[in-house]
Amino acid sequence: MIIVIVRFKISPDVTESALEEKFIASSEMYRTAPGLIRKNYLSDLKNKIAGGVYCFDTIENARNWFDDNRIEWLTQKYSKPEINFYDNPVVVDNISNEITY
Repeated sequence: MIIVIVRFKISPDVTESALEEKFIASSEMYRTAPGLIRKNYLSDLKNKIAGGVYCFDTIENARNWFDDNRIEWLTQKYSKPEINFYDNPVVVDNISNEITY
């Protein structure tokens, strides 16, 4: 699996509820993202940073999702994102009580 961490700066005047509304408004599009297993939204209002943690099945699906159009969309909606890709060799899942590798 692949983990992608996306971070971007948010407006100094954004409120928690306004950010949550933006996240909810965009959430439906992730339901059909090829290879996306899970997405978690992130917010740090104190430091004016938001973003997401994505879990994809393959690096190809992760990189295809974060193409130039997606980066431009994120930049227009929030600000230019910082995007990092990581291998995810081991997962501890306390809900299913499993460790996978």
